[in-house]
Amino acid sequence: MRKNYRKLSAFCLGAMLCATAFAAPDSNEAALGVMRGRIVDAQNQVLPGATVMIESLHTGVVSDVNGYYTLANLKPGTYIVKVTYVGYQPKTMKLTVQPDKTAVQDFVLTDGVELEGVEVKGAFHGQSRAINQQKNNFNLTNVVSADQVGKFPDSNIGDALKRINGINVQYDQGEARFGQVRGTSPDLSSVTINGNRIPSAEGDARNVQLDLIPADMIQTIEVNKVVTADMDGDAIGGSINLITKNTPYRQTFNVTAGTGYNWISDKLQLNLGATYGNRFFDNKLGLMAAVSYQNSPAGSDNTEFEYDLDDDGNVVLTDAEVRQYYVTRERQSYSLSLDYEFNPTQKIYFNGIYNRRNDWENRYRVSYKDLADGAGEMKTEIQTKAGSKDNRGARLELQQTMDFTLGGDHLLWDKLQTDWMVSYSRASEDRPDERYFTIKQKDMTIDMEDEGGRQPYAITPISVHDGDWEVDEFTNANEWIRENEWKAKVDFELPLASGLFGNSLKFGAKYTHKHKTKEVLCYDYKDGYEDIYGTDYTNYYTSQIRDGFMPGDQYKAMDFVSKDYLEQFNAKDWALLGGEQVLEESAGDYDATEQVTAAYLRFTQKLGRKFTVMAGLRMEYTDLETSGFNWNIDENGDESLDPTGKFKNNYISWLPSFLVKWDATDDLKVRASYTKTLARPKYSHLVANASYNTEESPVEITLGNPDLKPITSHNIDLSADYYFKSVGLVSAAVFYKRVKDYSVNLKRDMAYGNYAEAEVSQPLNAFDADLLGVELGFQRDFGFISPALRCVGFYGNYTYTHSNIVKSVFGDKDEQALPGSPEHMANASLYFDKWGLNVRLSYNFTSAFQDDEEYVEETALRRYYDATHYMDLNASYTWGKNTKYTFYVQANNLLNQPLRYYQGEKDRTMQVEYYGAKLNAGFKVNF
Repeated sequence: MRKNYRKLSAFCLGAMLCATAFAAPDSNEAALGVMRGRIVDAQNQVLPGATVMIESLHTGVVSDVNGYYTLANLKPGTYIVKVTYVGYQPKTMKLTVQPDKTAVQDFVLTDGVELEGVEVKGAFHGQSRAINQQKNNFNLTNVVSADQVGKFPDSNIGDALKRINGINVQYDQGEARFGQVRGTSPDLSSVTINGNRIPSAEGDARNVQLDLIPADMIQTIEVNKVVTADMDGDAIGGSINLITKNTPYRQTFNVTAGTGYNWISDKLQLNLGATYGNRFFDNKLGLMAAVSYQNSPAGSDNTEFEYDLDDDGNVVLTDAEVRQYYVTRERQSYSLSLDYEFNPTQKIYFNGIYNRRNDWENRYRVSYKDLADGAGEMKTEIQTKAGSKDNRGARLELQQTMDFTLGGDHLLWDKLQTDWMVSYSRASEDRPDERYFTIKQKDMTIDMEDEGGRQPYAITPISVHDGDWEVDEFTNANEWIRENEWKAKVDFELPLASGLFGNSLKFGAKYTHKHKTKEVLCYDYKDGYEDIYGTDYTNYYTSQIRDGFMPGDQYKAMDFVSKDYLEQFNAKDWALLGGEQVLEESAGDYDATEQVTAAYLRFTQKLGRKFTVMAGLRMEYTDLETSGFNWNIDENGDESLDPTGKFKNNYISWLPSFLVKWDATDDLKVRASYTKTLARPKYSHLVANASYNTEESPVEITLGNPDLKPITSHNIDLSADYYFKSVGLVSAAVFYKRVKDYSVNLKRDMAYGNYAEAEVSQPLNAFDADLLGVELGFQRDFGFISPALRCVGFYGNYTYTHSNIVKSVFGDKDEQALPGSPEHMANASLYFDKWGLNVRLSYNFTSAFQDDEEYVEETALRRYYDATHYMDLNASYTWGKNTKYTFYVQANNLLNQPLRYYQGEKDRTMQVEYYGAKLNAGFKVNF
């Protein structure tokens, strides 16, 4: 392993030195010059994706996300430079390049009246920025600008992502949490900030929690559905790149204040935000700072059911639950961007963002257990989830992410573009003093109605004031999850030739060091509580299951132990009560270190005016070390928890890519590509741990798998985009993925070792699959129908995916679709924008798909994420000349779409959770 690492390091260093020597100026070569600057609009807002061309040389570039452009390797002389941007008037200037000097020229574009006299105003500015970036990117990309995000009622980045073609999101407590790209599970896509993949605060996942990041903290969202060799290869579905607010061209300052209402919590929300940016010291130092605060009391009404097969193979209801949630989410987000330009060709920068989400949750749960065991064999459990007084008597889930990056952009010897970056990222989750108090009544007969249907419910009257109740658990737990990442990379880009057959070489290296730990410490104080307090809890009942419980009025209010009672217990009480460690809760603890060393080469070749090809090869060497614990409970209930020791694994991934772009016309772009990508397994799946619960029958066995392979995919993409002069586009794309070694957490009944019957759960590389998809998109104002309709427009997209298992550990090929892959996704938005008034009605649909959290052999017991229909309405009115004032109102989830899972059959509910509609209103000032 060390030899391989040294070889890779030597290769990367050698490539850099050779390129530096190759790029060094030749004494016999005439001195060359550089042209550099920034593209902005009349309001001094930067314009990313602008085309900057010198027609006489057939040479051009595209401005970056901050509006900067660089034309290097130019012979001294005078050139006519033309800048074009959809929705703006083209601008032409005559510029002179002198030897060994940089000609600095910024371009200010004005709103244009293009073909058909369509004037670009209002909401179309945001679309224009996004469309230009999509149009001029070499790879297939969907872009959403901050202006566009502001036109939708989206509180976090996940909600904004669901508007993009080919994107589906999964929800938690009514907010988008994880993103799925092109019919793949969240684990198969990466989330990056300014190109840096960020770690996950989840203990059992690599995918990033999108609800941690407020939408108003991001300047641009880029979804790269085709990755190039200079990008990280772990992006089978795609790469979601969140670009933070970067330094401005001029002073900018804006503030936001708003409130909202949720019917479940019956409380008001609070939304605050501010952004300030400017340039100092003769424009050499740029600064942009932003802050966002959200406080959102909410909740949900929930019912859950579990089914199994009886001895005759019939599906029977085994457990049912009624849950009432009250949740308050508080988000804080801070970002800072700095850059310093020593001269036009030498710049350093710093980007930092910190996100913090406090999630206070109380849950009141009624559980009906062992419903298939027959009369007199059932039981009922009534549970309160709470926390300490310091945490408002609620379970606090504190999640934090941060990313701090220091980098530089340098043009060496007027031809070699050199970019470097070092960064530190961190994600964490803390759950301090999480408490569960459960009472139970055994030996019951519980009659249920609507078994196997949408809303089963108990018809047997049950009350905590009747019957023989006893304390079943009283636990206090602490959980800590930490993931730290250090990254360093360097990129070089060297133009080799110019003109109609110009080409360039880009190469570089990256090193990433990741360290993730999970630790849970839980104690049960049931015995001590009963000995000291007896039935004291019966004096602290509180009524829950609120009036208007959305799953139905057949679920009646019940009494639970009050959270106010449970919050009073402190360290002295725990010492008095004694307590026994719950080793099962610590069985999933682990420590993982992963190092990824990458190097790449990328060659770009123009083939005349219309064709460009890009070929690349990326190598990623992964070195992994994990350790965990083995948990055992014998027939007598005696437990043990023993360390596994350290396990190591390493592998090399070679990731080729080949892309072709055909500029059929100025407005029609056709792209085709082949790429290979990967997805590394979850850390928790790679731990070589084993848990044996022989007290149960059949024996319950949970295993890790340190030999789990990364998932790989061979991807073929073909797309065509036509861009209207009036700021809009129509697009179509076809994609195919051959996914190999798809891993699932497989749960099955089988003989294992010395056990004739066991219920075994283990992550395995279970499938190879084909995934085929089609994406269609359209956005345009209706001015082409009549000039009077320029203020009305439509934004819509549709994605179809079809997957087929071609190889399975079960041996059959006629299985179901790939887990985590919805067949249909669609977005539609109708908007009006005139006189400062913007109104938008939005609809989002995703069809049902099989969940990939846990996979079972029996098709009747498989878990499916049900279809979703979301409708949102928002409106804003903006007025003012120099200072802009905006009043906005938003209504989310007008259709009251619940989160719903079903088991096997569509009408057999497994979980349904309602959140109700949400209203927000506020005021924005842009100075």
